[in-house]
Amino acid sequence: MPIHKEIFNLAIQNEIMSQNLYSALAKSFASNPDISKVLAGLVPLEKIHEEKLRKAFQKEFPGVTPEVDIKLSHLIKPEDIDDPLAALDFAISREIVAAEIYAKMAASSTDSELMEFLRGLSAEEENHRVLLETEILRIDNLMTWFDPSELNGLVED
Repeated sequence: MPIHKEIFNLAIQNEIMSQNLYSALAKSFASNPDISKVLAGLVPLEKIHEEKLRKAFQKEFPGVTPEVDIKLSHLIKPEDIDDPLAALDFAISREIVAAEIYAKMAASSTDSELMEFLRGLSAEEENHRVLLETEILRIDNLMTWFDPSELNGLVED
């Protein structure tokens, strides 16, 4: 079954909403530069996804302009999220949903090139999730980086 225009439109809209949301969250956490930087870093990644989707849309539907309702981006208010971990958890949930959507789109595609493209987007969204989960580990001090030579003499042979 071919992917319908509406599904592409929703995917493009979701990427734009993610850009707006991550940008607003980054600004709202300006007092926490580490969190702000991570969230702001997602904005260009989501922009790349939007551009890739628009190109794929044009390939599938030449001469047709995607119909995107940007007004929906105001449904989620970043000021409602005031805890850094809650913001990261929320972002993770969005990345998981996006990865699932692209995987489902890929599964419903009959075009092998489009299928691979959508699988790639799904994998990229999974990478975003891992990036965010890694930041949570860093905040919780569960990721400690060290030089293995620091352990010399502490570990028995």
